Amino acid sequence: MSRIFDDVRQIAYVTDDMDRTLDFLHKTAGIGPWFVAWDIPVLECSYHGAPIALKIDAALANSGDMQIEIIRQNSPAPSLFTELSDRHGFGLVPHHYSSWSANYDTVMRKALANGFTKAQEGRSRYGNFVYYQHPDQTDFIFEVTELTAERASIFDQIRQAAINWDGQKPIRDGWPEPQL
Repeated sequence: MSRIFDDVRQIAYVTDDMDRTLDFLHKTAGIGPWFVAWDIPVLECSYHGAPIALKIDAALANSGDMQIEIIRQNSPAPSLFTELSDRHGFGLVPHHYSSWSANYDTVMRKALANGFTKAQEGRSRYGNFVYYQHPDQTDFIFEVTELTAERASIFDQIRQAAINWDGQKPIRDGWPEPQL
């Protein structure tokens, strides 16, 4: 467990081709099933403090308790996703690590006190998130996601779907609806 960020719960990758990436991950690596939300508008998003209009596709699956996220940016705005892909290209190299925190504000204070800066932040329909970078190592990106009841429900359903997955229906449109 990180003393600053809480438990790492997710590893995320950025792609330029969702179909190619998910095809590799479910056929070759055996990870799935994938729940894909298409063309998501990210609400109130900012990149290095400046507002941006951001739309993404986001696919989620679990391997054990670790969630894997694949992101494809659909909008032209510069973002943390384009920043790293411009430097390193696309591929299955981790873009960021994420924790899901019920203590979102406390984690934020700890991160800032330890020299991290808010590189990108925003709000989805399920709550807030922020991506942190440190000036000593800008390629290390850590996202903290506010663990709302809605997110907890969605993430648990995705984890449950992976437990006895038989390889059928590897790609599923949309994320599960929150069960509150």
